[in-house]
Amino acid sequence: MRTHPIDIVLPWVDGNDPVWRAEKNEYDAAGSISDVRYESWDNLQYAFRGIEKYMPWVHKVFFVTWGHLPAWLNTACEKLVIVRHSDYIPQKYLPTFNSNVIEMNYFRIEALSENFILFNDDLFPLRPIPEEYYFQDNMPCAEAVETHFILKADKGMDLQMNYACVNNMVLINRHFDKRRVVRENYDKWFHPVYGKRLEQNVNLSYWNHFESFVYPHEAMPMKKSVLKEIWEKEPEILDAASRNKFRACSDITQRLITMWQICTGRFTPHKFEGKLYLVDENNCREAAEAVRKRSCPVISLNEMSTEHFDRVKSEINLALGEILPEKSDFERC
Repeated sequence: MRTHPIDIVLPWVDGNDPVWRAEKNEYDAAGSISDVRYESWDNLQYAFRGIEKYMPWVHKVFFVTWGHLPAWLNTACEKLVIVRHSDYIPQKYLPTFNSNVIEMNYFRIEALSENFILFNDDLFPLRPIPEEYYFQDNMPCAEAVETHFILKADKGMDLQMNYACVNNMVLINRHFDKRRVVRENYDKWFHPVYGKRLEQNVNLSYWNHFESFVYPHEAMPMKKSVLKEIWEKEPEILDAASRNKFRACSDITQRLITMWQICTGRFTPHKFEGKLYLVDENNCREAAEAVRKRSCPVISLNEMSTEHFDRVKSEINLALGEILPEKSDFERC
């Protein structure tokens, strides 16, 4: 019998809210921040339906928002906890339009359980997922698989996120000695569950420092105490990063939490099976078919561009509606 509750944290923003947009524009007077990541797919209800149907063991869903709520949301649902940014993020960091700031302060949510899964509004469970997919023996599951890191030369948000990944690795190598970490957790680093990816660990075993880790683009299990520990070890860097209103090259991302768990040895070797689609007009039908066929436990549907967005959104939402037609308790009757 499970004795440790597992919560989900799901952040969301309504990019169409005129009050929110006005506040955002105050801090982005030049209009340099793309609206792509704030566009609404109008399919959040399917994420909740998938959680209820395929992850019934979840204790609570912490719905993190600037303040707005979907009109269909059942705020009386027993499993739902509504958390506004002002409820847990220190005032000196507000307002924030930076997902990294929102996520790297989750340990301040008092009611949040020690074990939680960082979800997102582009993730949709497609078939039954046992709790062991995320936590085993009270430890988060993770892939301790190294990889090379390539700093892309793209301009804009991608470049900023690449620099943020570099910042993560600087902190990892500052606090962990790779040789010692691998030696003390050898069986976890070379576990057969990783399959062919074991070759990457073998090839990079000659490196004295961590370069990067494979990071699945899906819901990730985390320990609240680990995030708090990171803040205790690096308060100045995280304080500075939390002052970034929008994504910036000095950010620290939630990937650091998973990597920290791996380097401390507090994890269970696991192979995540979710799939990511960078959806546009060229592959939206393929992504929709993957939804209909339930080709993986959880699918991530990210928008590539605003061109033909309405057609792409319609194609995807039609498929989600076909496999998840029934309202969940998270929705109004």
